[in-house]
Amino acid sequence: MLTQSNLWLAAQELANIQMRYADTGRTLNEAALGGARDFMEWQHYPNNDLADEQSGYEFYYHAHSADEMPREEHGHFHVIKRESNTFHHLIAIALNQRGLPVRLFTTNQWVTGEEMAESKLAIKSLEEFRMVVKGRMAPVAKWVGALIQLFAVEIDELILGRDQKIAQLAANRGDRELVLNSRKHHVLTECKIDLMERLSEHLSVVNS
Repeated sequence: MLTQSNLWLAAQELANIQMRYADTGRTLNEAALGGARDFMEWQHYPNNDLADEQSGYEFYYHAHSADEMPREEHGHFHVIKRESNTFHHLIAIALNQRGLPVRLFTTNQWVTGEEMAESKLAIKSLEEFRMVVKGRMAPVAKWVGALIQLFAVEIDELILGRDQKIAQLAANRGDRELVLNSRKHHVLTECKIDLMERLSEHLSVVNS
């Protein structure tokens, strides 16, 4: 369970990571490229994704073609949990051109090729999210974990809403598998977020 203390720690860590990148003249989306010089549409960054084999968590950063991306967005993370021979997509985190998170969203099963986990399992996986990685991507992994904590309420609502939408569409079409593989349904639920407001909210608790 997230406590006010845990949220403060998450806010502090996330803010520190953002500031360290800013001090070196880099943005988080630049760091997410894992050292790549060019940012190519659909390419995963870093190459082969960033994975913690022990925990099963991984993520990658990428962008769609320009006509499929909101104008203000640079790209997005897909956060994943692997289980044996399959994986579950947990949440996507979109960044703007300045490297700040601006949107959270869930996707349909066909988008990532996952085996979609029911909401309870996905939420539990996010509550336990922790990646142990080394090297230049370690701060990015910590940033992703901290953001998941800071916006846990919104993420849980998106996942629950995702399952509700799938159920409604399946009831209308009479076949859940058709819905999960329907190209008409890409993003299932989404919400905008304001990182600066959330940081101010939690960091001011200690300073007040």
